Amino acid sequence: MRRALSRIWHFNIWAYFTENIHRKVLGVMLVLGTAALMTACIRYIIPSQVTVVYAAIGSDDKKDVVETRASDVAGAIKDAGIKVTDEDKVYPCREHSVKDGMTVKVTESIKTTAIIGGQEEDFNLTKGTVADNLKFNNIEYDDDDIITPSLDTEVDKDTKIQVQRVETQTKDVTETEPAGEDTVLDPSLASGKVVSSDGQDGQSIYTYTTTIVDGKETGTSKTLKEVVTPVTNKGLRLGTSLTGQSGSVKVVRTFTGNTTAYYAGENAHGSTGGLCKYGTCAVDPSVIPYGTKLYIEGYGFAVANDCGGAVKGNVVDLYMRSTAECISWGRRHVKVYVLE
Repeated sequence: MRRALSRIWHFNIWAYFTENIHRKVLGVMLVLGTAALMTACIRYIIPSQVTVVYAAIGSDDKKDVVETRASDVAGAIKDAGIKVTDEDKVYPCREHSVKDGMTVKVTESIKTTAIIGGQEEDFNLTKGTVADNLKFNNIEYDDDDIITPSLDTEVDKDTKIQVQRVETQTKDVTETEPAGEDTVLDPSLASGKVVSSDGQDGQSIYTYTTTIVDGKETGTSKTLKEVVTPVTNKGLRLGTSLTGQSGSVKVVRTFTGNTTAYYAGENAHGSTGGLCKYGTCAVDPSVIPYGTKLYIEGYGFAVANDCGGAVKGNVVDLYMRSTAECISWGRRHVKVYVLE
């Protein structure tokens, strides 16, 4: 008996477990197993305190502090009485070891659908903004895409997110710019005299941009890129030396007028009540409304303020300064400009 106790007392544990590779492995396993058993015993005796934060869609975060003897995060969440689905996001992950004082965040996730590029796709909706949800679902977008609701909108359980893919196609087109006409009333030029100057068409490069939303064209815009040759407008100077009008005007239309002349003295008044003088005329108001501004080649500027029994259609009866001027004018078919 004494000899057996002496053998045990002199037994060298270190030498035993380092004698060969098999005993080394056995030793390591014994140490790990002992450590795990001790950890489990400590955890059971002294529970860990864990803060569980539950972020539900459309409501404030719910925070619970729970004492748990669970070894992993999933167990701690269960001890907190929170039911999680496979879609819910858990941080740290469910398999992570529990540590005293740690915080676990559970973010609610609901299976729904979203319209992406015109197609309905499965989508997991979580608490946060539209931008947060697109990132959570690994959906990329660029600045041109149309996103509804807006990226900074906080989602609720009924939110339906749509991402419209927007593309643009551009092409440059060289176009001819037709010359216009600049018309000026010029008191330095004799009344009735018309002086014109030639213009020149120009050329410009325009960029046409076609917008395509979810594969369908929605419109095309046109912007000026470069002026190759400037436009030179035609010039038209209308003399007004006897009436004095000046400045730029716009010609609405022209016609060949059957013009006559009349004179009724210096104090005559037209059918509108206005004074008849050089620079006024009688018209058919059903064809040329009262107040219309005209320019008559060979006569000059005139405002329609009178009518007459023989003035019908395109007849324009011009007021003169004397009977002699009326006789001199007679009846003429001349070009009449209707001014704006």
